[in-house]
Amino acid sequence: MKHAIVYFPYELQTNPRSGSGVRPKRMVEAFTRFGERENLKIVVISGQSRARKERIREYLENHDVKDAQFCYMETSTMPYWLTDKDHVPRAVGLDYPFWKKLKDNGVAIGCFYRDVYWQFDDMYVPPFRKKALTPIMRNIYRKELSTYHKVLEKLYLPSLEMNRFVQWEKDFDELPPGMGHATSRNHELPEVPTAIYVGGITDTAGILNMLEAFRILNHDAVNVKLQFICRDFEFEKYPEVQKFKDEPWISIQHLSGDALHEVYKTADLALIPYRKNTYHDFAMPVKLFEYLSYSLPIVATNCDAQSRFIEDNHFGVTAAVTKEDFAEAVKQALKPEIHQELVRSIQEHAFEKNSWDARVQKVAHDLTAARK
Repeated sequence: MKHAIVYFPYELQTNPRSGSGVRPKRMVEAFTRFGERENLKIVVISGQSRARKERIREYLENHDVKDAQFCYMETSTMPYWLTDKDHVPRAVGLDYPFWKKLKDNGVAIGCFYRDVYWQFDDMYVPPFRKKALTPIMRNIYRKELSTYHKVLEKLYLPSLEMNRFVQWEKDFDELPPGMGHATSRNHELPEVPTAIYVGGITDTAGILNMLEAFRILNHDAVNVKLQFICRDFEFEKYPEVQKFKDEPWISIQHLSGDALHEVYKTADLALIPYRKNTYHDFAMPVKLFEYLSYSLPIVATNCDAQSRFIEDNHFGVTAAVTKEDFAEAVKQALKPEIHQELVRSIQEHAFEKNSWDARVQKVAHDLTAARK
């Protein structure tokens, strides 16, 4: 029977909260819908090494590899040899021989390579926080890329800009990022609109820049409210952020998952205040697409990849990384005629171009065409 393989060299989360956990779940759901439309069986192979070994055995017993139309994979933040929960490399010879068998039988393999944070000293935390392991781990990550180079027809990146660090020499591209359907909403702005920020606060420079911008916006009176949603344990770590908690224009909450739905519905604008640096210039934040799924125009700093996406699609306003420029961008995005046009653009184009189904459709198109 004709089929497609969806391969995750790690265990999928049952109830994911972070974007990295949500994406595989949404991709399996979208591939399942694709399979139903195309009368194509979808075979999911995932799990820790022991479970993955069993899934591979079952697959080879019950399927003819030559009937596989394509194989799509997604990487973990850990090299695939180390993705068991304790990071012990129990199945070094498990995954590659299977991928090689697919390739030898003309099955095109595509892989979404999610991150290169391991190349950045200020971001990468080695196992057990032992810095001596950093050069060893970087060699393992490079070996992983070298292994992928032997079997992949196409590498997918979060943004084209990221290849500056991956340095992939074969075919590569970016995928529709994946998002839920944009909700309809009233275009009328209230007298005092509300902006929302949801996410981490470890990028304190960007966060403080945003908060200072709101202090400028609300200098004489409360003109724009801010719903500030962050993790409670992070908030406790940053006194420089805590000093804004008594401002009349801010509401600080510690929410996640379904609890965010109602808060999003009260917002008129969403914020991405990352400071501009080498890493953020190629990153595409998952929250960007969650914001769009609520039809929220976005004000973001002008980091290269996200700025290109927002401006090319007319989904928001970007700003240089100063409190004055960020405040001005918020003012621009909240002008009624501009805000209405941004909302209209999001509702008409964001889901169509960037849905999970669009992501799967592109994968299927690319890899079916590459099938040998």
